Amino acid sequence: MELILQQGLPHQQKAIDAVCDALDGVTMTPPVQFYENPHIDLADRKLFANLRTLQNAVPAEYRSSAPVGTCLNLDIKMETGTGKTYVYTKTIYELYKRYGINKFIIAVPSLAIKAGTAQFMQNEYARRHFADGCGYGTEIELGVLEAPKNKKKGRSYFPGVVSDFVKGSCQNTKKIYVLLVNMQLLTSNSKRNGRDAGLLWRDDYDYGAEGFYRPFDALRATKPVVIMDEPHRFSRDQKAFQVIMDEIQPQCIIRYGATFPEITTGHGKNKITVKDYQNLLYDLNACESFNQGLIKGVAKEHFNPLSKQEEKVKLLSIASRDSVTFQRKKKDEGTKTFVLKTGDSLAIVSDAFEGITITAITANTVEFSNGVSKTSGEEMDVDVYMSSYQEQLLRLALERHFETERENFCNRSFKIKTLALFFIDDISSYRPNNKGKNPYLLTAFERLLKERIELTISTLTEHDTEYRTYLEASLADISACHAGYFSQDNSDSDEEIAKEVDAILNGKMQLLSFRNADGAYNTLRFLFSKWTLKEGWDNPNVFTITKLRSSGSDNSKLQEVGRGLRLPVDENGNRISNEEFQLNYIVDFTEADFAQRLVDQINGEIPQASVITEERLAQVAQKLGMSADDLFDKLYDKRYIDRHNNIRPETRTQFFEEYPAFASGLSEGKVKDRNKIKLKPIKIRKAVYNEMREFWERINQRYMLFYDADLDADMAEVALSFLEKPGVFTDVVMTSSRDIVHSDGTQMSTTTGTGVQYTIMRPIPYGTFLTRIMRVTSIPIEVLHKAMVAYSKRHGMVDAKYINENSASAFCAEFQNWKVTKLQGRFRYVKNNTPCGATALTYADGTPREEIAQGRIGTKIVPGTPSGKYLYDAYAYDSPLEKDNITADIEEVVVYGKIPCSSIAIPTITGSMYSPDFMYVVKKASGEKELNIVVETKDVEGKDVLRGNEAAKIECARVFFEILSKEGYTVHFRDQINNKQMAQIINEILLQA
Repeated sequence: MELILQQGLPHQQKAIDAVCDALDGVTMTPPVQFYENPHIDLADRKLFANLRTLQNAVPAEYRSSAPVGTCLNLDIKMETGTGKTYVYTKTIYELYKRYGINKFIIAVPSLAIKAGTAQFMQNEYARRHFADGCGYGTEIELGVLEAPKNKKKGRSYFPGVVSDFVKGSCQNTKKIYVLLVNMQLLTSNSKRNGRDAGLLWRDDYDYGAEGFYRPFDALRATKPVVIMDEPHRFSRDQKAFQVIMDEIQPQCIIRYGATFPEITTGHGKNKITVKDYQNLLYDLNACESFNQGLIKGVAKEHFNPLSKQEEKVKLLSIASRDSVTFQRKKKDEGTKTFVLKTGDSLAIVSDAFEGITITAITANTVEFSNGVSKTSGEEMDVDVYMSSYQEQLLRLALERHFETERENFCNRSFKIKTLALFFIDDISSYRPNNKGKNPYLLTAFERLLKERIELTISTLTEHDTEYRTYLEASLADISACHAGYFSQDNSDSDEEIAKEVDAILNGKMQLLSFRNADGAYNTLRFLFSKWTLKEGWDNPNVFTITKLRSSGSDNSKLQEVGRGLRLPVDENGNRISNEEFQLNYIVDFTEADFAQRLVDQINGEIPQASVITEERLAQVAQKLGMSADDLFDKLYDKRYIDRHNNIRPETRTQFFEEYPAFASGLSEGKVKDRNKIKLKPIKIRKAVYNEMREFWERINQRYMLFYDADLDADMAEVALSFLEKPGVFTDVVMTSSRDIVHSDGTQMSTTTGTGVQYTIMRPIPYGTFLTRIMRVTSIPIEVLHKAMVAYSKRHGMVDAKYINENSASAFCAEFQNWKVTKLQGRFRYVKNNTPCGATALTYADGTPREEIAQGRIGTKIVPGTPSGKYLYDAYAYDSPLEKDNITADIEEVVVYGKIPCSSIAIPTITGSMYSPDFMYVVKKASGEKELNIVVETKDVEGKDVLRGNEAAKIECARVFFEILSKEGYTVHFRDQINNKQMAQIINEILLQA
């Protein structure tokens, strides 16, 4: 399978546009040397005007007028899991398209992030997405700078990727050159034998690039744009940042991250700490990411300890950097002391600490393999490390995993591979060694996994045959279900371990697939690591993260859960974004307050509003159905605000309680504490379902989308119109720069001479050209050929140099735009006679299911018992408009229900499926006829707010239900835009029926 990347997602496109719009209209001069970027005029007043305008979209507290000087700083804040790598990759393409900037350096803080970035940029599906799907018609030439593994004597070679980066434009002016480098290579400058040993710092190479013998000098000469990933790891007083500024001297630094460094000024009462934002242009914070459903929610859970051991272990003293003394007090054994050294196991002191070793001893602290550090006099809680407690965490993790996996496998049209991640302390607790001792954690996990699979199989129904086969394949080879990755694995020569590491680090597609290349089930879904899989690694289908030991650190709670926040993809690689998902996060009892701390962190990042803007006042007033003036008068009369729109501190709490629309913060239900709230599946009321059974079965019948026959006849002319678009056929031009050295009699100087331009011939075979277009557009090759012949007759034979990859990409981009705008009314639906099989509400034989996961119909619950007309035994909803719909008691309604997310697969002209929101069975006043109504709910102000793709999908649904009606089963389809009540829609239909 391949991941299917989506373009034009609003939360990503806004970030891309923000950076590109900052340079809109700013003076840029062409490069003097072929290897340079265009020169940005950083003193242009238009630049400052752009920055001021763009910053109106971020909180006032985050706006800054950072001095530009010799380097333009731009910041983009995007929460973990929202697609930063995709965003800055597309931004690179867009900056090249708009301004011709083609030299970029990406600086990352770790090898893991470096590997993830390289993998994304080099993956074929990503290259096709940007070239064909987005229509950029160019490609990124990625150079990954690596430390030399074997230093050979003799010749000293200039780093090849640096040379390629600098010289690239000489060979191909239509490529984008990106150099990927990690922090350590930027700062490595150790002196050995009087020579500079740093890869980028040395100036004694036997040859250079364009006259530069020091890599930093060569990079500086390109006048690059630097993209900085994870800026909290690159504070301005840190060496890596200083090296970038002093040695590379970029024209522009663009920082992308969820977390930014902090700057502290003053002391004592005057101490002030603020985020180090430099021209922050976009702020997608954690609160917005959760509230908009751009990432999974989080459900934290822990076990209280089963018993308190009457045993204490105290770090008595640190004698030296070589040894440390522990004291153990046990009720029946008295007091004992133990002297341990680096590498020793704490199990020597107490069996409860099995698997934990001493990793370092400093003058003041002792560090352990679980990340905990202790100082003299501190005590350690034995209960946290008990094997029995650890087993309970494993049991809980497996219960949550199979609960989620069963839902993702059995109750969907397209299955989701479900993964779980375990963080452990010590590799010896998981990896078998040559000492003959079975790793205790591995042994316990495999035993518990086997028990859980057998229990799950025993509860399956006759409808779950495919899932049963998958579980039986898992049971047949328990060891194939799990794998581990640890830092030690990078130097391990064991072939089996190497396979595990490759599957976890580089095999994202493999982990997401249910089948291996040979067709057998791929049951690998449980991953183990010792905090190695941190920033830079994630997988969208991680649904459970378990910390089997306390991390012992005060890490950002968002960073801890970040490995599992991305929205999942199904078995076909489609990202599922219209449904609520939860990440199960399981910790020990020492982190019982994790959920609250996470909520506090998320809300703490939001500037607390002290004033209501006119724009916000108008938005809330419109939602409340009144004018902004009337709302202001109300708030003023209640003494919630003063005459300048400032929120009065003394009534602030009451104000937000009465008018929550003004409040900012995390929505209810996005972060749950399972120890406080037990989520239960929602029951399907069979009697209600039977009332709408025929309705449900009819709208779930499979239909295929066929375009009108006359469209085929017109397609050659349409394809011809694409070929005739300006820019579809373009030259690839290489330009030279000529410097003439001469003497005026006293000194040497250079002047710029006239260069030359060459058109690069990079054609592809004609058949390959047509095939590339056909695969993306599905336009038959013979039709494409006919259009090419017609083009040649009108404009002359197409030059062979234009039959290239760039032209194919440009054609595909034009086709994608045409589909959305021109295909309405030119297609039809034809019923597919194959059985629809299982649905979200029924098994394959048509009998109704007992229950449905709450996330399929809504994240929030309305207290109380629903109306007897409602399909489910609880009111679950997502938006306020949905809440109004499901709680409205409309007399004419017989039965009604929320349609589960992604359950009805209506094919659309956009290439994706569509599923509406509500279904109603309504009786006419005379009682003679029942009406079937399907409603699409959009909580927006009007139809003009809907994006092109969304509007196109709704129009396709309208056609689909018209077809059903023409075939003898009448369904009325309506869209519900904000401020229109469901009773109004039903009454309108009743009057027309």
